[in-house]
Amino acid sequence: MSLLLDGQSLTLQAVAQAARGTVTVGLSDAARQRVADCHALLQNMIADGTPIYGVTTGFGALDGKKVPPEGNRAQQHNLLKSHAAGIGAPMRDDETRAMMLIRANVLASGLTGVSMASLEALLAMLNGGLVPHVPRRGSVGACGDLAPLAHMVLPMIGFGRAKLPGSDWMPGAKAFASLGIPAPAVSGRDGIALINGTEQTTGIGVLAAYDARRLVRLAEAVAAMSLEVLGGVSDAFDERVALAKPHPGQIATSEALRQYTAGSQAVLPSRPSRLRDGLSLRCIPQVLGASRDAVEHAAATLEIEINAVNDNPIFGLVDGFVTSNSGNFHGQRAGEMLDMLATSISSLAVISERRAARLVDEKNSAGLPPFLIHHQARPGENSGFMIAQYTAASLVAELRMRSVPASLQSVPTCANTEDHVPMSPLAAERAAFAVDTAETIVAIEALLAAQAYDLRGLTPAPALRPFYAAIRARVPCMVEDREMGEDINACRAALREVAV
Repeated sequence: MSLLLDGQSLTLQAVAQAARGTVTVGLSDAARQRVADCHALLQNMIADGTPIYGVTTGFGALDGKKVPPEGNRAQQHNLLKSHAAGIGAPMRDDETRAMMLIRANVLASGLTGVSMASLEALLAMLNGGLVPHVPRRGSVGACGDLAPLAHMVLPMIGFGRAKLPGSDWMPGAKAFASLGIPAPAVSGRDGIALINGTEQTTGIGVLAAYDARRLVRLAEAVAAMSLEVLGGVSDAFDERVALAKPHPGQIATSEALRQYTAGSQAVLPSRPSRLRDGLSLRCIPQVLGASRDAVEHAAATLEIEINAVNDNPIFGLVDGFVTSNSGNFHGQRAGEMLDMLATSISSLAVISERRAARLVDEKNSAGLPPFLIHHQARPGENSGFMIAQYTAASLVAELRMRSVPASLQSVPTCANTEDHVPMSPLAAERAAFAVDTAETIVAIEALLAAQAYDLRGLTPAPALRPFYAAIRARVPCMVEDREMGEDINACRAALREVAV
């Protein structure tokens, strides 16, 4: 596959495909021309002696210090080295590649003054499979995700660490040399242009939002499985009920539940023996519908963000306007949306765990045996799925521990010149953790529902059969106790293979 960046039309799907697959990334002809024109504008301004933040001045609280032309290249290199102050474990390869791609797309806007050589070097790193070593921690999300992006581009100037496909970490200079292209000068304002944006936030956040879209659809299917094995009442997702409270997500989730349970032998309208269900069954459309809406809101915001000019200064805007006073590098909007996404996905996980708890509780499972212990096994001698629900409960508790919004946690930096920062990378980390953790909780619910189908001798509704079959292809019905953690992991892997 190939992808041409133009600074305007990058999508979440394209980011995920490029970050996780083999995609050749280039520049559109229009983007290439804009980049060249803007760089020429910058060079003319430098030649004319126009003061330019971060080119003829220092950075941050040092912006009152003048930098002579002969010191420019050292200034840009020193910026990258000094700002590479990240610590902790490295970002995942796909997150780092997403960050690289999104920054390249910002530079393709032609409004940052970056040189073509530095932008082409970033694209060559992507296309050559070079993954820089980028520590996860150290960015506050304002004036850009400075530390992680500095680590990202250190190999261009012969520093840092990186790896190539199939290799371990090696010196960044060695990895970059393997690409077979000249190292760029990284002068002018190339250093600051490469790092002055929100791309750690959006790199992690875009992948989280992309995965969350699938997770919501999967959670709907698994919730339908639980509805079926618990003999749920279909009134809760009747179209007329959804239209009485017409949030788009609730309408869509209700429709999904109707499709999944069509032809079910067990999910039926209300009847004298079953007028209503517990809220973890009855309110699936309201809770998962809210998650649907939150994910789409976050996704729309992130698509604006990854096609925006996250930088300062910005050159060659309408009517030739140039400014060194832009705040477009501030990640507040992305941080708030990712906090919202994390909170809503956590609610998806909470309600999934509550259905799992019903499935193992003989008082609330409509006649299923305690802890879903098989009728051929002896209770007491066997514990069944007792501790699978404990695991889900533990994961829910951890989600709640991480429930405080990161985007409220401003701590002033840079001698108080940056006196409000959004901590948006932490919001992205929180969203990614919520999505990953919720997927495991949903897999636990699905594992229990599959056991319940077998215990009841119930054939799943037609649309749910692929999910049941995928689980049973990897995880057989449990007759006697066995290692539960392996089953949970296998169930999660199986559900990733089913189209939703």
